[in-house]
Amino acid sequence: MIQFVISAVLLLSSFSKSECIKVLQGKDAKAIQKQITAIEQSPVSSDRTAYLGALTMKSASLKVTPKDKLEVFKKGKDLLEKAITANKKNTEYRFLRLMIQENAPKILKYSSNINEDATWIKEHYSKCSAEIIQAIKNYAAQSVVLDL
Repeated sequence: MIQFVISAVLLLSSFSKSECIKVLQGKDAKAIQKQITAIEQSPVSSDRTAYLGALTMKSASLKVTPKDKLEVFKKGKDLLEKAITANKKNTEYRFLRLMIQENAPKILKYSSNINEDATWIKEHYSKCSAEIIQAIKNYAAQSVVLDL
């Protein structure tokens, strides 16, 4: 019975990675906030940290003042980089970082891993889940640096 309750709670509090990736590529403020809320309600994990970081960085563009934008972006960057540091060979997290870095304003100077991540993703994406492989292929179709 306890196992059933734990499984039910985990299922109800999980988030959709493909939905998060879709939201990362869009500009819908409500969708971004909805995904952040869903992730915040999910159990603590490296996936949670990575996706929350990426979406937090994306949400920075929705802030009004440059100070707020920078503060929120840095908060998200810290989360994503923490997840990548703890999981250096995780292709999925590198993909999230590539999407952010490729689209981040130049003034943020957050682009130092673009080529490294693109190369890593090309070499390792086939080992990801089908959901992530499809997201990577979809993104690569419009990416400047990720050609599969």
